[in-house]
Amino acid sequence: MSEVKEIAKQDKATIKEILLKEARLGFDLTEKGINFNAEEINALRFEQTGEIPKKNGRGGFFSFKLPHGNDGSGHFTRWTPYSIVVEGNEPVLYDDTTRIGVITLPDATNPLLNTTLSTGEIFRNIMSLTQHGGVSVGYSKECALKDLGEDCLFCKINIGEGKYGERLNPILTPKIVAEAYDLARKAGHGNHFRISGGFVPERRELEYYIDVVEEIRKTYPDFFGTAIIGAPNDFSVLPKYKEAGYSHVSHNIEVWDKNLFAHICPGKDKRNGGWQHWIDSLEAAVDIFGKGHVHANIVGGLEPKSSTLEGVEYLASKGIVAKFSRFHPEAGTPLEGYRSPEAAFHWELVDKATDIYLRYGFGMLELTTGPGSSFYGSNVFRIKSGDFVGDKITLWKYPVLK
Repeated sequence: MSEVKEIAKQDKATIKEILLKEARLGFDLTEKGINFNAEEINALRFEQTGEIPKKNGRGGFFSFKLPHGNDGSGHFTRWTPYSIVVEGNEPVLYDDTTRIGVITLPDATNPLLNTTLSTGEIFRNIMSLTQHGGVSVGYSKECALKDLGEDCLFCKINIGEGKYGERLNPILTPKIVAEAYDLARKAGHGNHFRISGGFVPERRELEYYIDVVEEIRKTYPDFFGTAIIGAPNDFSVLPKYKEAGYSHVSHNIEVWDKNLFAHICPGKDKRNGGWQHWIDSLEAAVDIFGKGHVHANIVGGLEPKSSTLEGVEYLASKGIVAKFSRFHPEAGTPLEGYRSPEAAFHWELVDKATDIYLRYGFGMLELTTGPGSSFYGSNVFRIKSGDFVGDKITLWKYPVLK
C-alpha cells in the first residue's frame, strides 16, 4: 500500500511541474506573440463559439486555454517561435516545429454585456464580468488629478475615451450601478463586487461608495464587495465602509519604493499624506476589516523585482494582500514607448510572490477580492497549492451567494 501511495505522490509532483511549465509558457506567449492565419482562426472561432477575435493595431489579439488549462494569450506577430495551426478542425499550438497541443478557444461573448439598461446605456459600459464570477465597476471616466497635473505616470484613465467611451455620464449614479448589478445577479454573476474610479475628494468618495452599496443591498443584503479607495487623510472614515457593507478595502499604492512612489504617483503622494501615510492606512484597515480583507496593488515592472517583493512580504506580514498587475506602457501616458520587462522578470515575480502568499496563509478568496479583474498568478498559486484535478487546472469561482 505504501508503494502505491508513493507512486501517486510522485505522479502528482510530476504533474505539478508540468502545470508550472505550462503556466510559464503563458508568460512567454504574452511577451513574444503568436503567428496565426487570422481568417482561419476567425472561421474556426466563429464556428465553435460564435465569436470573432478582437482586432487591434498589432494585427489581432485573443485569449485561450492551454492544453492543461492554464491561461494563454498573445498578439499577432510573424516574428515569434509560436504559432497556431488548425488541424482536423482543432487549433493546435506549436513552438517552432514542436507540437505543444490543442488549445481551447473561449466561449462566445456573454449576451449580458450587450444588454440595454433603463437609461439607454449598455451593460458593458457600466460593469465588467470577471472570470471568477464577480463584477467590477469603474464609476468615473476620469481622475481629478488631471487638472492638477498630477496623474500617475502609467495610468490611462485621463487619456482618450477608453473602454467607457460610450458612457452617457462621466460618473455613474448609484441607481444605475445597482440596476446593472441586479442584471448580473439574475444572470448568475456578481458573487463578488468590486468598485473603483479616478481620484475624487475624500468626502465625496465615501458618500458615493455608501450610496452605491445601500442601493444594492435594498435587493441583495448578501452583498459581498470590495471598495478600492485612496488612503484617507482621516482613518476614522475607514469603519464607515465596513458599516455600509463592504467586506474588503484596497488602497492601490502602485509602487513600493517610496522615492519612486513620489515620482510615478505624484498626486497620490501629495494628496494622501505621502508613502508612509498609505502604509499606515493599510495597517489601520487590517484592525477594522481583518487579515486578508485589506489589499494593495503594485504595478509589476515599474521598479526592481526585489523592491516589489519586499513590499509583498512586508504587507503580507501585516495581514495585507499585496497583489500586483503587469505594467503595460499605454499610448498617451508619460511612459508611452517604454517596455514592460521580459517574461522571465514577471515569472520570477509571480513565482516568489506566490510562495509568500502560501507562507502567510492566504487563499484564493483573499487573492481575488482585491484590485484588478483577476490575479495573473492565480493558476501558479493554485498549482503550488495542489489545487488541480488530474493533469488539468480548472477555473476557480467565487462561492455562490445565497
